[in-house]
Amino acid sequence: MNDNPAAIERPTAYPTAAESPKVVGQTPTMDDVARSASVSRATVSRVLAGTARVSDSTQDRVLRAIKDLGYVPNRMAQSLATRSSGLVGLLLRDPRKAAYGLLHSELQQVSDRENLQLITVVPSSSEASSAEKRALQRLLGLRVDGLFVATGVIGPEDLAPFLSVVPVVSVGRPEAHDGVYGVSYDEVAHGQMAADLLLRHGHRDIAVLATASSVSVPESMRAEAIMARLLERGATVHPVRATTFGIGAEHSHRIADMVREGTITAVAFPTDDRALDFLTIARKSGLQVPADVSVIGMDGISPAMGMIGLATVRIPIEAVADRAVTVMGDLLEHRESLPIRHERFRGHVVDGATLGPLPRKRS
Repeated sequence: MNDNPAAIERPTAYPTAAESPKVVGQTPTMDDVARSASVSRATVSRVLAGTARVSDSTQDRVLRAIKDLGYVPNRMAQSLATRSSGLVGLLLRDPRKAAYGLLHSELQQVSDRENLQLITVVPSSSEASSAEKRALQRLLGLRVDGLFVATGVIGPEDLAPFLSVVPVVSVGRPEAHDGVYGVSYDEVAHGQMAADLLLRHGHRDIAVLATASSVSVPESMRAEAIMARLLERGATVHPVRATTFGIGAEHSHRIADMVREGTITAVAFPTDDRALDFLTIARKSGLQVPADVSVIGMDGISPAMGMIGLATVRIPIEAVADRAVTVMGDLLEHRESLPIRHERFRGHVVDGATLGPLPRKRS
């Protein structure tokens, strides 16, 4: 998973400089240089622009070909080409959420470093799938060279018609389509981590806020993984179904009632935002955390984490963003030869103050 395809040039069937001598009276072009150096035209352009995404060996081959052929760059044409190349679209879900906000920031920073121009479209958070489809159409209408998809709803069938037009990298979301390169969080492993932490603290009667896949595929996968692990280990699971995105307090009053009734001793949420909203309602209703109920979330990004001490699973946003941009750069240069993979990155558990032992029996 840590192999970097960017460090490996995949030569095409172009002839070498020795096999492709300069023709007297004919001005060499950038395509001639590309053929001579056995690289793409885009790679020659990057070498000429002095970008950082070209290995030393590749740069040496390109510069040697330029010298052998006597190629003189057309600076005006190069400027125009640079102005319109490397434009990559990002379809991003609600950046008001801490995890999406950090992902956006990281993708922007890494793209800047790698000389890719990132343009972001954020669909309306109230319309989910239909809004994401319209946002996708807007990005493609801008004639982007590549597309990052970092949303929770839009499906493979929505992306399939565009895969022959632009390379697509799915970022931070589970991906199953064999034509989309996926760089995601290992949501199943993260759900299992959360469940194991609850079990280590002795909890056996646990509520899980289970988000529908139509609302958020990542949240749904996390919740299903938590429940599957708990059931596998003999715990009693009390699913609480969530049907909306971005409304963290959904069903929080019902969960608080389950605590007062003695039905559960802990509750797991698929995001920290949902967990934090429950903490607010629980405390307003007189429940103490973790004395009355233990709480665990997932993401590990919220600025409130340090103050509240929320138990969570920290997802590896920085590593995913960095790898996604690297993959996009490789696809822009070597799309035909780069195999499609679905890479998953695993985070780590944060055992916080909201997770304690079994509460005392209520009198």
